[in-house]
Amino acid sequence: MLKTAPTRFLDTKILRSIAGIELKARLLVEGMYASRHRSPDYGYSVEFMDHRDYAPGDELRTIDWKMLARTERYYVKRFEMESNMNVVCLLDVSGSMGYLPEDGNRLGKLEYGSYLAAAMCHLVAHQQDSAGLITFDTEMRDFLPPKQGKRHLFTILAKLESLKAGGPSDLGPTLKNIVQRLTRRGVIMLITDCHSGIASVIDGIRHLVARRHDVIVIHLLDADEVKFPFQALTSFRDLETEAQLMTDPLRLRKTYLDRLESFRTAVKDGCASAGADYRFVDTAEPIENVLRDYLLFRRQRSR
Repeated sequence: MLKTAPTRFLDTKILRSIAGIELKARLLVEGMYASRHRSPDYGYSVEFMDHRDYAPGDELRTIDWKMLARTERYYVKRFEMESNMNVVCLLDVSGSMGYLPEDGNRLGKLEYGSYLAAAMCHLVAHQQDSAGLITFDTEMRDFLPPKQGKRHLFTILAKLESLKAGGPSDLGPTLKNIVQRLTRRGVIMLITDCHSGIASVIDGIRHLVARRHDVIVIHLLDADEVKFPFQALTSFRDLETEAQLMTDPLRLRKTYLDRLESFRTAVKDGCASAGADYRFVDTAEPIENVLRDYLLFRRQRSR
């Protein structure tokens, strides 16, 4: 991985895994989009900008047949109005995201989420759309509005480098306040462990969807939270409230895993009923696989 700030989160392995895959709008979003993104507005003139390589799923009408005749390669025409989709990563920085596993080879949740956000923003900037970043706990902490260009991308990367987790969270009211700042519809990737109570989590997601945003929920947990591998008598501390509990994890393991499964199912079902995409991720999964598989799924569905 690259270790030099602020590009540490641009892991070359992750970027290679998503090279050639575009993020496309699933729903109608505001602005003018040609070929890649559907728009509720029609009748605008467009200005040719450049070419890019053809990718499976592109509409045939966008292929430049003259370029094919000259080069024997498929290219797609891109227009000025294509580069108009807003994609905002909402990253949870509450205390529970600061959990660090005993396995030093595995990323913590906040660091894992930062790699996801960095890769998504890089992808969006590469396809000449507008990337943004919002961090939050019980309120919005950082707001970097969607913009185009490498300079803005490096501003996002620098902010990710400086993040620290801490404090409680309340997803419902927080997302209601955040959505007031997102005045233009677009794609929202929400990266959170959802430790705010199911009703609050789903209520917040519903508000994002109600504003006609295309919402992707990345439900991120540490592998320890998923597998509960603890053996000896352990003192567990809530990273948001500081409450502590001494208990025998072996005795409580089945109850814990049953409740975790119910929790995951409730969040997944709530996202489905709200109209948001849902992906459960634990920190033992390679980030490059998580992002690539989701983008390929999304592309396949849009055909």
